[in-house]
Amino acid sequence: MTTNGVLRTENLSKRFGGVVATDKVNLAVGEGELRCIIGPNGAGKSTLFQLLCGIYRPDSGRILFRDQDITRMPAFRRARLGLGMTFQQNRAFHNLTVQQNLDAPLTSVQAAGRGDGEHRYQEALDVFDLIRHAHEPARELPHHKLQWLEIAMVLATQPSVLLLDEPTAGMSPDETHQTAQLLRRLNDGGLTIVVVEHDIAFVREAAQSVTVLHQGEIFAEGSVSEITAHEDVRRIYLGRA
Repeated sequence: MTTNGVLRTENLSKRFGGVVATDKVNLAVGEGELRCIIGPNGAGKSTLFQLLCGIYRPDSGRILFRDQDITRMPAFRRARLGLGMTFQQNRAFHNLTVQQNLDAPLTSVQAAGRGDGEHRYQEALDVFDLIRHAHEPARELPHHKLQWLEIAMVLATQPSVLLLDEPTAGMSPDETHQTAQLLRRLNDGGLTIVVVEHDIAFVREAAQSVTVLHQGEIFAEGSVSEITAHEDVRRIYLGRA
């Protein structure tokens, strides 16, 4: 795995009382990579994700984005630097139409004079097949398209790195497959993507590389084939053959 990266952590640690949620995590995500972070329940995946997003602050260690120290930077400032993020709890505005949801971040990007917001807006509508729902209230979308809408909203802000927290939660196998295909298409276009996920079928289909967390530490890293063949990973997470 790369020792440098567009997004990386150095000895990142976080405690909650006597529980060590992340323990000296050194993660490096390369430019243009599609990385999945997996691990059993309680491994520290959600804590690491929220540290990267700026929801939590670490007790020690650093987070660097394009070599800039963002460890103490709030989430909205990280977003302005190009770090896009979605969370397990959907944050789309359910009473607004799909188009209004997409227009809100697009307007903020244009007002800030950052990037080609209109281009990203059109790409999001195309990639996620939302154009035919443009005038429908978001609350009427099926679950998987509501998840896609939130991703599209983040894409409208022109991120250079996209962080996704279990984007396929609650999806059917076919919808999970579609989501993996859509993220691969975005990644093929140059977008760096980091996904915290538990669905191994999704990971096998989407990931270029995988980081396995266990008890707050990085337990293993490698390609999908390397990780799925790793006996100790199979023991703690994937189950026996």
